[in-house]
Amino acid sequence: MLFASFATLYQKKIKRFLAYSSISNVGYMLLSISTGTLNGLHSFFLYILVYTFTMFALFSLILSLKKKNKQNLIYLTDLLFLKNIPPLSKILFVTLLFSMAGIPPFLGFFSKFYVFFSAVEATYYFPLLIGIISSTTSAFYYTRLIKLINFEKILSTANNIQLKTSNITITTIVSLLLLFFIFSPNFLILKTYQLALLV
Repeated sequence: MLFASFATLYQKKIKRFLAYSSISNVGYMLLSISTGTLNGLHSFFLYILVYTFTMFALFSLILSLKKKNKQNLIYLTDLLFLKNIPPLSKILFVTLLFSMAGIPPFLGFFSKFYVFFSAVEATYYFPLLIGIISSTTSAFYYTRLIKLINFEKILSTANNIQLKTSNITITTIVSLLLLFFIFSPNFLILKTYQLALLV
């Protein structure tokens, strides 16, 4: 978790950025399941479900973005040109990033909270400390992306982003589901707990 979270800070390409952040997220899953408790198993299922849905929507959105020359987005600085996409798509993108950063009240926060709670229950204090440091670092680089998208100035409009509508439908549906569970998380928490009981 520590290596991946700090390595992510220095990435300039989108794919490498997402790859290293994924390694960090796998660390949270391993932390929860390594506790060997029911709550640890519950937090594992909750985390992997929220993470899978969020990354699915995030990748779908990124793949729907093209430069004017039809090239895919390669560098994080290419996200500067997201200022030119429709406001709804930008809101969805920012919402997904907030959830990945673990900012309350988004689902990413609740999934990390349950992982940390299971670590406290199992007295895994040192791994918990590592998880908190890693989570704080990840919150920094995800919010840095949000700053890049919304507040940085564009010096040129030559690489304006074009939006493929085919993938936006998938992103919208998944994002709306994530937003729905913010206001009604009990269903998701209950179902993942029942799954942990079955295992």
